[in-house]
Amino acid sequence: MSTPHSHPNLPGRRQSSSSRDLQDVDVPRPPGALAPLVKHGKYVVPGALGVWATGVADVARDVLDGEGGWIRKTLLAAIGFYVATVLIFLYLVVFLPWLRGYMPNYPRWQQSARLRVLVPVLTATILLGWTSLVVALSQAGKATPALALRDALRAIGDASLEAVRGARGLGLLKSMAGATAFYSLTFGALGLIPTPTVPVRIKEQ
Repeated sequence: MSTPHSHPNLPGRRQSSSSRDLQDVDVPRPPGALAPLVKHGKYVVPGALGVWATGVADVARDVLDGEGGWIRKTLLAAIGFYVATVLIFLYLVVFLPWLRGYMPNYPRWQQSARLRVLVPVLTATILLGWTSLVVALSQAGKATPALALRDALRAIGDASLEAVRGARGLGLLKSMAGATAFYSLTFGALGLIPTPTVPVRIKEQ
């Protein structure tokens, strides 16, 4: 005689089996190999094309090789801020998940002792790096910051951006486009770094 616990067709057993089936369906499947390429490639490809089209690398090389004074120092500062930005990103996307085994709780970053420092610093390095790069690329060829400021004020009064451009610079709009493309390329490339497929621990503090 069958007992309730051993009968294979009882509702309880069917419910347990159905629950397992639903759990299997609800388990998120790992994204395909092309998903990260598509997601971040939309930043890498336009960024690379923008850097090539604006000639950012050529002007930056000319500034480092042939410029002196404040323009070269401004470009070196931009490079320093850029390196700091990349290092912070690598710390967040490589060191913490791969080497320490957890991801910070990004949605609640203000409650994390680590992210309370890193997020404002990262924001500052991005803004300062982008701005310094635009200034160096657009003002190359101008002898002093005072001259660049005077030309900028004159350009505002004349409603023309031509005076803002240095003799060997790209011009303001082209420099902004080139700097934006450069950072887009960088962030897209950093986004291609794979994240761990194993579960990670959420660290609040």
